[in-house]
Amino acid sequence: MTLVFDAEQNFTCLSCGECCRRAFDIVVTDAEKERLEARNAGRWFRETASEEPGAASSPFEFAGTGLLRIRKRPDGVCGFLSAENRCRIHEELGGSAKPLTCQMFPFSFDAMSGETRVSSSFCCPTVARNEGRSLEAQQKEIGSLARSWRLASEPSDRPLEWVKGVPLDPDALESMRWVFRRLLDLHRPTFSIRRNLRRIAMVVDDWMRPRVLKLDREKFEEYLSLTGEFAVAKPLDPLPQTPRIARFLFRGFFFASLVPLTSRVQGRASGLGLRLRLLRLLLHVHGIGPSFHGINFGKGRRKALDLDAEPFFTPAYHALRAAIENLGSGRRPVVDELSLGVAHVLVAEHLFLARLGKERDLSAWIRAIMDAHDVAHADPASTYGRFLVSLIAPPSSLHLFGAR
Repeated sequence: MTLVFDAEQNFTCLSCGECCRRAFDIVVTDAEKERLEARNAGRWFRETASEEPGAASSPFEFAGTGLLRIRKRPDGVCGFLSAENRCRIHEELGGSAKPLTCQMFPFSFDAMSGETRVSSSFCCPTVARNEGRSLEAQQKEIGSLARSWRLASEPSDRPLEWVKGVPLDPDALESMRWVFRRLLDLHRPTFSIRRNLRRIAMVVDDWMRPRVLKLDREKFEEYLSLTGEFAVAKPLDPLPQTPRIARFLFRGFFFASLVPLTSRVQGRASGLGLRLRLLRLLLHVHGIGPSFHGINFGKGRRKALDLDAEPFFTPAYHALRAAIENLGSGRRPVVDELSLGVAHVLVAEHLFLARLGKERDLSAWIRAIMDAHDVAHADPASTYGRFLVSLIAPPSSLHLFGAR
């Protein structure tokens, strides 16, 4: 089995428990549920952080998609997490007894062209900081997880697409990735991460023109190669204008990106309570309601970070670089993947600036990046996943990022 991964990504688990506190579901299979119930795993479950271990009901429940998941406590934390940030299943039965979803994090796998593509979640602080061992040094461990994933899910290869309905050859994707990376790293006349993102946006705009999309595969790939090389050799200075509709739609994307955070920081809610909470957030983002749980979207929108300076540059550049390197999962068209990757960093910037009374240090910046990437775990085929893409109208997020 051939693994394809980001050679510049590092990761070492620090047992911080962040993955157990995130809003996304911890999915379990029927077999995992039965195996854990046979070991009476409920005795290690806690209904709240202060209660003694012992589940009042089954630790497992059905998710809205019909899948099983581990129940969360009212504060949104996995009921198996101890006060010492340790998984009680891991402590009692060993790491291999945990659900495969837990064992795999922060990695996810996709079957592409006979290979297994490995992506890393920026909801993990060590991934966002790019700290620890290189993925290259962990190929044996990652390969073992990938084999378990293939056995459990029996995946079939996904087709690569540039935009919906326009197939993309893996070699053409490599050409795109080469162009994007060279443009991201340009130092002409001086380095500017925002200017370089706008340059990438200009290239993407060109490659999305109807007359270009109508080219057959061979001519399309030739066009990518020629125009991409020209863009790197003779980069143009982008125009500062961004369509107003893109700015308006980004408000919706910011709101949608904060839905998991809203659920987590204020405790889990459902029904009318959840709807009212989301309505308050939506009104605030559109300038109608007051600040929401220490977040003032207007404040974040009116300011901008100097992303070419530390401590903001390294995490921002790493997230954007990784978004380019991880293109081609097949879950979405490549242009959608790229636009979402940039949009997550843009949300992180707004969120970092919008938080009231918070420190403006590296830890807060990493936290904003993690919170902004929560929605990266949304199912691309779900209504929510498709809604996210529609709100960033590819590649408008690249223009918005550069225009700040």
